[in-house]
Amino acid sequence: MGISAHHVAYVTDPEPNPDPIAFLLEALGQAGSLLALGIGALVILVAVLAWARWRPLEAARLRLIARTARYHEYLPWMIRLSVGLVLIGAGLSRVMFMPILPTTALPAFILTAAGFLLLLGLAVRPAALVALGAYAVTLVASPELVMMLDVAGALGVAAVLGPGLPSADDLLRAAFPRGPGARAATANLARTRYDDVVPLLVRLGLGGAFVASGIIDKVVIYEQALAAVRQYGLTSVVPVSPELWVLGAAVIETSLGFAIVLGVLTRFSAAVGFAVLTLAVFALANDPVIAHVGLFGLSSVLVVLGGGRWSLDHLVLAPAGDRLRRA
Repeated sequence: MGISAHHVAYVTDPEPNPDPIAFLLEALGQAGSLLALGIGALVILVAVLAWARWRPLEAARLRLIARTARYHEYLPWMIRLSVGLVLIGAGLSRVMFMPILPTTALPAFILTAAGFLLLLGLAVRPAALVALGAYAVTLVASPELVMMLDVAGALGVAAVLGPGLPSADDLLRAAFPRGPGARAATANLARTRYDDVVPLLVRLGLGGAFVASGIIDKVVIYEQALAAVRQYGLTSVVPVSPELWVLGAAVIETSLGFAIVLGVLTRFSAAVGFAVLTLAVFALANDPVIAHVGLFGLSSVLVVLGGGRWSLDHLVLAPAGDRLRRA
């Protein structure tokens, strides 16, 4: 029932009539609403507890995690590609990150230039910081940009990790080993970043975008979500009222977002998020795919890295798994 994060405001044109409290009361007051939500929550809780107790396919999971270590060297490239494409798409469309935020030539040029620099891997940290500054300024003026918090997370990660491989920066460092910025981070520092800083930034960006989508996109401006449900005939896919459809989408996206932010079953949550985004892209004909590239990229990064040291996975589930394996 999920609707992806940034689309409803520009694939629909509903009449403005925001009253989130009235909407929630109406949706919850419909026959079967609380029962459906309760059953869904109970099923998820039982599934999580059952997995934590019996750990099915544990050997396969551990083999997958071991293999992901080989992908760490590609993470900077993955981040650069995903956020670089978003910046280029926004700049060429003359919008500030979101299609509903038009801008003038100079900011559009800055976003486009930063995007191309990120794709090339040239002056990656300065380009990421400039784009991150543009995001912060735009967010102050247009708080709805919080629904693209994934872009801020990806830019933060790019600023932390730098260019990686392959990149123009790496080639220039090889050609001019005594030039400015030629000293690369040590292996231990990179390992530390992959264990804590990078997963945290990715989780905050990706999970924050899902939470913002669930709360703002589906509840605060619910009339746009209702219009999207009617426009695309989504009630024929899941035969419930439009209000319950939107409420269900809000619960799914918000819950998924909090799971990612807190680092609960992080790889699985990221994979579910990737699946939700994929369904939205194929289900909604007018949905601008470029706006979701950052979400796809960050989801892929979390599948590789997991929740990291500062996550509930590490603090709770990993020790519990160790106890089970020792038992």
